Amino acid sequence: MRSNYKRLLAIWLILILAFQPISLVVFAESGESEPSPNMINISSDWKGSVFGDNGGQGNYTYDNFEVTENADETVTIRSSNDRGKISSSTEGIAYYFKDVPSEGNFELTAKVHVDAWTANNQVSFGLMLRGNVLDNENDGTFTGDYVAVGALDQEMKGFYKYAGAGIQKDGLTFQSTAPAAEEDYKLSIQKSGNLYILKIDDEVQTIENYNGEINFAGLFTSRNTTVTFSEVDLLIDSRQVSSIQADTKEMKTEYLQGEQLDLSGLKVNASFDDDTEAELSSSDYIVTGFDSSEVGTNTITIHYNGATTTIDLEIKASSVTGLEIKYYPAKTVYFKGDSFDPNGVVIVAEYENGLNYEELLSSQYSFVINEEEVSETGYIFEEAGPVEITVHSIETPETTTSFDVEVKDAEITKLDIRQLPVKTLYFLGDELDLAGLSLYAEYSDKSAVRLLPGEYEVSSFDTTTVGEQEMTVSYKGVTASFEVNVKEKELTAIEVTSYPKTTYVVGEAFDFEGLEVSKVYDNLELEVLSEEQFAIDESAFDGAKAGTYDIRIVPEDRDIKPISFQVTVREPVEHVWKKMRFGQSTSDQRNYVEVQEDGTVKIVALEGGGKITGDHDGISFYYTEIDAEEDNFELSANIKVIEYAKNPHDGQESFGIMARDAINQVQDASVFASNIAAVGGFSGGTRDKNGTQGFIRTGVLAADGEGSEGIHKQMLNQDRPTADNTQDYRLTLAKTNSGYTMKLNDGEEVMFYEPEILHVQDSKIYVGFYTARLATIEVSDIDFTVTATTTDAPKVEPPSEPVTPTLSIESLDKTSKTDYNLMVQSNVDGIVTIRQGREVIAQDVDVKAGEIREVAATLNSGNTNFSLTFLPDDTQYLTSYNPIVRNFTVVSKSYEGDIYVSPTGTSNGDGSRENPLDLDTAIHYVSEGQKIIVLEGQYVRDASLEIRKYNDGTEDAMKYLVADPTAKERPVIDFDRRSEGVVHSGDYWHVKGIDFARSAGNTKGYTIGGSDNVVEDIRVYEHGDTGLQISRTDGSPNKEDWPSNNLILNSVAFDNRDPSENNADGFAAKLTVGEGNVFRGCISHNNIDDGWDLYTKVGTGAIGAVTIENSLAFNNGRLTNGYEGNAGKNGFKLGGEGVHVPHIIKNSIAFGNGYFGFTSNSNPGLIAKNNIGYNNHGANLSFTTYDHIPTDFTIDGFVSYRTDEVGSARDSYPANLESDRNYLFNGSHSENKSGEPLPIDILESLESIFEFDGDGKIVSIKRDKNGEILWGDVWESFKELMHPEKEVETIEVAIDFTPRMLNLEGVNNSNGKNQSVATVNIEFADQEISQTVELESIRLNATVKPVQVQVNGKKVTAKLSRQDLDKVLEEGNQVPIVMTGEIQSGDFFKGTTQITVRK
Repeated sequence: MRSNYKRLLAIWLILILAFQPISLVVFAESGESEPSPNMINISSDWKGSVFGDNGGQGNYTYDNFEVTENADETVTIRSSNDRGKISSSTEGIAYYFKDVPSEGNFELTAKVHVDAWTANNQVSFGLMLRGNVLDNENDGTFTGDYVAVGALDQEMKGFYKYAGAGIQKDGLTFQSTAPAAEEDYKLSIQKSGNLYILKIDDEVQTIENYNGEINFAGLFTSRNTTVTFSEVDLLIDSRQVSSIQADTKEMKTEYLQGEQLDLSGLKVNASFDDDTEAELSSSDYIVTGFDSSEVGTNTITIHYNGATTTIDLEIKASSVTGLEIKYYPAKTVYFKGDSFDPNGVVIVAEYENGLNYEELLSSQYSFVINEEEVSETGYIFEEAGPVEITVHSIETPETTTSFDVEVKDAEITKLDIRQLPVKTLYFLGDELDLAGLSLYAEYSDKSAVRLLPGEYEVSSFDTTTVGEQEMTVSYKGVTASFEVNVKEKELTAIEVTSYPKTTYVVGEAFDFEGLEVSKVYDNLELEVLSEEQFAIDESAFDGAKAGTYDIRIVPEDRDIKPISFQVTVREPVEHVWKKMRFGQSTSDQRNYVEVQEDGTVKIVALEGGGKITGDHDGISFYYTEIDAEEDNFELSANIKVIEYAKNPHDGQESFGIMARDAINQVQDASVFASNIAAVGGFSGGTRDKNGTQGFIRTGVLAADGEGSEGIHKQMLNQDRPTADNTQDYRLTLAKTNSGYTMKLNDGEEVMFYEPEILHVQDSKIYVGFYTARLATIEVSDIDFTVTATTTDAPKVEPPSEPVTPTLSIESLDKTSKTDYNLMVQSNVDGIVTIRQGREVIAQDVDVKAGEIREVAATLNSGNTNFSLTFLPDDTQYLTSYNPIVRNFTVVSKSYEGDIYVSPTGTSNGDGSRENPLDLDTAIHYVSEGQKIIVLEGQYVRDASLEIRKYNDGTEDAMKYLVADPTAKERPVIDFDRRSEGVVHSGDYWHVKGIDFARSAGNTKGYTIGGSDNVVEDIRVYEHGDTGLQISRTDGSPNKEDWPSNNLILNSVAFDNRDPSENNADGFAAKLTVGEGNVFRGCISHNNIDDGWDLYTKVGTGAIGAVTIENSLAFNNGRLTNGYEGNAGKNGFKLGGEGVHVPHIIKNSIAFGNGYFGFTSNSNPGLIAKNNIGYNNHGANLSFTTYDHIPTDFTIDGFVSYRTDEVGSARDSYPANLESDRNYLFNGSHSENKSGEPLPIDILESLESIFEFDGDGKIVSIKRDKNGEILWGDVWESFKELMHPEKEVETIEVAIDFTPRMLNLEGVNNSNGKNQSVATVNIEFADQEISQTVELESIRLNATVKPVQVQVNGKKVTAKLSRQDLDKVLEEGNQVPIVMTGEIQSGDFFKGTTQITVRK
């Protein structure tokens, strides 16, 4: 037994160290002013130095910098611990360099591998040419002339500087992948006189006429990055060029606008100072200045080693040789007397017989009708019948196209006012307002046309005379009328329109400064009274006694009634200021408040200390209390920012002034939610501006966040607050009876008209200063005023804001179908008319704001053009009531059989293996039941891959995106750090066998927002956020719309890392997830955050329960290269914010994770069955929640084991869950409820599931040909431990097979569209048993595995592929069907039936 233990220990040490490389670092002592002798290690003729603005001479140590020549002829340069910078005015760098001749020409090239990178705008690396260097000397003001190419501002770019000016970088950004660990680049700088040619990979940028001093060429790093340079080469051309000559006799020198430069035929010769000459190749010289966008002479310059010559090119205008009507006008049917309306027409011009095609502006063409050019005054149709409209090119009038419109032979018979205007009562001097008037012209052919403002005439309107007036509208000689009333305005009262001070302290005298009184008329006009027109009666005021007193306003005009307002006198109150911390992620170590001797208040939230989210907070808080009902307030102070936010920010940091309706007196780290009003530093998200904002959170009903409506914000200043820009930074937060106002310094206020938002959880308002996440501030000159709500100025309603009407088309613009539903949506009410081609398919169809309206259509093969005219309902308050015209083209296309795609495929392919499509085209046009076969290769992209909403398969005919089964290598969809990854919003897709890699920072690798999808055997890695996440992709707030019933099968996620290193999980199903999502047979390892994340927010409520089964999570929290982050590091994180969700995790293993193996993360309702946790650095099992939340955990069959090498963190769980089936670690050893120690045998079987390399490191997990994990006897051993000597029982079940007559004829000769299934319903007598079926164990006739399984009540439904059934079922009339499977108890089930099979 002892030898087995040692062997097992060795195995698990291998597992823990498998992805953790050993680093041997040599340390050496160094004096305060001398650099460490190990800092620079160079044996060649190159030099090394660390110099400039590096924070002090004492920082020149190996800990902070390194310049090392390696044995393999590479060079590693490192800048660490926030040392060094490239800023606008100074540099601090580690530099590996050579001297170069100041007047010479040369080229420096190198390949770059980024070993480590911490994102920050001053972190930099690359190639640099400089005029000056220092010898390992610090100088905080150091700068000089330089030209560089590499990483800066978290981009790859060129940049340069003169010593006496700021850094220049505009227009020099490259399209390369953003800098990050493990990225590779090829860099080059070539000096050719005053021209500098910068290259990154194959892209070129130039800097012309740079005349700074250059004496050194080299490689550099600054701030927080480690880079290894290879193939470093410095080529110096010592020859002096006296001149160059260009021979253009064989070269193209005349171009049309838009043509590309063609240098073929150009000969360039160079003359040198030694009287020699040489013909140059095209790679020797650089050409600048080409621009064919403007007609005229374009001069280009040839550069070679400082010498130049020029060539004049002539740019000629390209001529229009053809016109095409892409979209017809919205209106093509007219009546006599109507004016021609071209709105909506789109004309496409052909240039130079196909050189290029462009849509024309309206100024580039004209219309001719009956040989008359349509002028600005328009054209009126006078005769009925078809009318030809000819379109002429303005540039080439002889180039034309035409279309016909119809003028109906019908006479107008009536004007019908179907709805009166909203306004029919007017005052003297008012202007006419016909909003809401619905006017139709009725014709003799029984048709009716709605008339728009401007199409009909309105009689004159006289508002100089009171009384009834008849208004007449006329159109084409026909009239209709309605009545309006005009009256004189009448005085209704006087009112206070600006209040003086209304709250006093005992002993203060009444002060009427600021008082304004106005007359109010029944037309709502105000007329301010002068001080001579009224008197103030303050006789009732007693400033010596607390109370409420009336102040009377008595008008001089005795016909006007006096009014009064009240003021309050209060006893003096000294507000007590308190300090506390509370909320998620806070701790006494990271969150605290210090009151300094000078009265300044320092409020601290160290990194990770708290957060401001959409639904709850964790803050350091310095505050006082006021009465929520009785008090208003104004709080202002000077705030100096000491530290605020990482760069890039993580979206949850904040500081400033806050008022809230609840605080957590317990001061713990539990989720605590409150309604808030705040002003200060805030972003609200990683992609949002991190500036100074006013913001509120509303709707919170309880401390758990119930009802939260999230945060609403208004920006005051977009600049991120820093120590440098907050020297003059005063914030103000105020509550009035109208709402909350926020202000920065004396700038413009923002206001939220919601004064009641903090009257929910408590009778008090807690107002003060706060910090969260990463913010330290010093608060001084605090000014706090409290006033009485009862006598403050009354509430002012918010001004109405007009809505800008929009019209969107939600349906697909590319499809394989011809039966089509056009889906339109608007943000306002209105009516829409839709034309397909020239046929109206929907006339004046009602559209309700926010609702999708569907209109059925049949598509052509190829392009089908739709034109939509939306008329907003003008009874709404809108910015415009004009019709909105939208043109929309839908392309319908389909392909026969399987569709093949390749990295070199194009949209012009036919989808065959020999002539494949590109990936996007195939996804757009794949039909239900059809397969896209992804050929092997690297699919490098610069845009996300979208499977759009409504691009759906069906339950019986899914759409397939699968790797070529005959390929030797897996296909890789590589997003090249340029974009988001896959956005999968469609339903019923099966994706299989593909790698998805390297999305951009803060974007996910694969997001599933659709439902009923199967994603099988994929790998997601090196993404800029979570590898694969199930969450909504359409913004719907309705849970029933959230992604549901998706199966993630036998897939792997690793090395996913976001820029802030706190969010990138391997797999996630969180925030907005529906029911029935399953992860089965998946592996998540070496992600910077968690292996799995099932986070739930109180604001959005409980997500659907997720099932994770037969899966592995290991080594999360550090990448495969050994880099360790500071994020969650959990294996399986199974909840959030105390929200109860009954997720199920079973038959899964977590080991070697940087924190917990299995954690509820405060979810009180988890179900865990048959799981193993081993040597996680936190507890193997942590099922806990907040103290005030009751738990509902199930832990049934858990093995927790650890060795001394990873500490002694004991498992956390409710004591009532101890059982003989749970072997939990108590801080020293693992045992069950009966005290029986964990047998070592259970763990020995784990060795069999891994593939090891020669050094004993894990290289993969063993899988079978279907991608399933080969567990060996792991779970058999587990079951023996959990169910010793149990007698196995077989449970009989009822079987229903559909169809009863199974036709398998030709099923294996499918054209790619016959992916149908058979359905078996397995019904159990007891629902409790059906809920515990091991779904992976279900088989038909002991061999056929279902492609999909779902549990619903007592019934388990299995879908089986007909191709699989064809392999095992014989033809006949009574073919036996036997369905078997296993129950979690260890028992089995069996059911039989008979069907008819035809082949």
